[in-house]
Amino acid sequence: MNQPFLLALFGLFAISSAAQNVAINADGAAPNASAMLDVDVTALPANNKRGLLVPRVALTATNVAAPVVAPAASLLVYNTATAGVAPNNVVPGYYYWNGVVWVRFATTGDGWLLTGNAGTVAGTNFIGTTDAVDWVIKTGGAAAANERARVLSGGKVVVNNVGVGGFANDVFSVYADGTTNGTTTNTSVLGTRAINGYTSTGFGVAGFTSGTVGTTFGVYGSSNATSGTANGIRGEATFHQAIAIAAIGNTGATAVTTGTTSRAILGQLNGTLAGTAVGVGVQGVINATMTAGDARGVNGASPADDGIGVAGFSTIAAAALNPVGVYGQAAINTGFGMQAWNTNAGGTGAIFTGNNAATTFLVAGTGTAANGTIVGHFGYGRNAANGIGVVGVGNNGAAIFTPAQGAGVVGTGTRYGMVGFATTTVSTNPLNNSAANGANASAGGYFEVQNGGTAQTWSYVAVRDNLGILRKIIGPGTVNTIVKDLDGNQVALSCPEAPENLFQDYGTGQLVNGRARITLDPILTKNIVVDAKHPLRVFVQLEGDCNGVFVTSKSAEGFEVVELMNGTSDTPFTWTVAANRADETLPDGSVSRYSAERFAPAPGPVAKEQQATRDARGARSPGDAPPLESTAKP
Repeated sequence: MNQPFLLALFGLFAISSAAQNVAINADGAAPNASAMLDVDVTALPANNKRGLLVPRVALTATNVAAPVVAPAASLLVYNTATAGVAPNNVVPGYYYWNGVVWVRFATTGDGWLLTGNAGTVAGTNFIGTTDAVDWVIKTGGAAAANERARVLSGGKVVVNNVGVGGFANDVFSVYADGTTNGTTTNTSVLGTRAINGYTSTGFGVAGFTSGTVGTTFGVYGSSNATSGTANGIRGEATFHQAIAIAAIGNTGATAVTTGTTSRAILGQLNGTLAGTAVGVGVQGVINATMTAGDARGVNGASPADDGIGVAGFSTIAAAALNPVGVYGQAAINTGFGMQAWNTNAGGTGAIFTGNNAATTFLVAGTGTAANGTIVGHFGYGRNAANGIGVVGVGNNGAAIFTPAQGAGVVGTGTRYGMVGFATTTVSTNPLNNSAANGANASAGGYFEVQNGGTAQTWSYVAVRDNLGILRKIIGPGTVNTIVKDLDGNQVALSCPEAPENLFQDYGTGQLVNGRARITLDPILTKNIVVDAKHPLRVFVQLEGDCNGVFVTSKSAEGFEVVELMNGTSDTPFTWTVAANRADETLPDGSVSRYSAERFAPAPGPVAKEQQATRDARGARSPGDAPPLESTAKP
């Protein structure tokens, strides 16, 4: 250890030793008798506590000692690298050498916790064994009789028996009281029903088979009892089974009588549904593996002009039941839970109407026509990090751009990404009142940044204010542009702003024999007002020696620059003028009086109403929806 390091160390700590142990602290206390090295920071100032820094190395694999040379058993390091190939890969964390390999200290995310785990990856994280040993589940103690289930190393699952997986073809087997698998009886007395299924909306137990050779059973039941009631299969339903009626009407010999209802399929569910139970009137399921063509669980078509291919009606008034007229579900990213397609060039693909509102659609056709008395279309991006409520792409655009952080509405077009029209000229309220602005203001667009529901900054775009003055953009904050600094970094420039509406111009001139006449650009002259109430402001900067100058003869057309004391110099100069913007007569005959403004009243944020939402299936997320049964019943 070099001398400067020792001096620095002694400046911070006192080092003491007793017999064979050492103490490092700030108060000179003796080391604890049970410790070879006793580090104590208690006496250090509260804002200057220190810790023990374990050596940091970059390991390459758990079975490679390097970069440490000949590590001793129990040697501790902190690995900084992510390297190697499973199962010998390493990630940052504490490791110790057990004499053969590096072993990582377990952290909270390394084990299965009593309160559950987060951040697991399906297919990577699992509960089970990594060798050819069965995985056993017990409750109530470690005794053999407390075994409840076992997943054999070969994959078979056995419940309530420690045997070798039941009979040869058993994949999943359950043993009730007194039963055996041919060699051993059940582990414990649990009950007399090996498997029981209960439902009030479908099948207690359902089995399906897709076999094409040999003897196959969707559900197979066998009873070998010699006395009592023996049932191979027993099924019970708590309400009526769905009724399917097939009827075909045509104009031939079996024409349908006028007034008769003809249904290709009718699904009827009788009974009372309660809670979160799901009732299915008609269900279509395709079990075939499709390599081409269309796979449709339910397909409806109607040749009539006002016909309906598929109709779903729900008349249940209880909101808690979340009744659904038509429900569609898909389980692949290229599939559709529901698809609506109008093949007519001017047709509408789908129309949705809420609030019992009048139905309106574009006669030229559209993908979706959504109608409501309050909200016509509602889009919700569920992902908290990058969810997007609505994405719109126009002009047959091929590229779809979305911000990485998500958005409420995103528009992309070759001409306009997003357009807003206000069809009234209602003015904003001069009292900066949010409720009044929400009721009275009209603007092409409105944008707001909130913090905890309170508006921080807001901007009206294309707005007419309470004085009848048109404004491109108005709102709190600054107007900025972005340029590059000397290092190429983006920096902001702010626009100067004034309490009046001013136009500016700049130019150069030169005295000739002590005088100069400056004529303003006629376009500027047309758009400014200069009178006793609105004088022309002129600023002159001499660029040579003379007696000084003054400005005279100011008007909307120009001004004169005259040298003091009747001077006769020919000095050049630069000039700046500022003038009030002239009033403008608008297309509706009203006048936007720009010239009258000075610290004009400005609008506050618009009034807002927070809308209530609810999941379509109550508290149940889409992934929790119960699986639908196959129609290929045995």
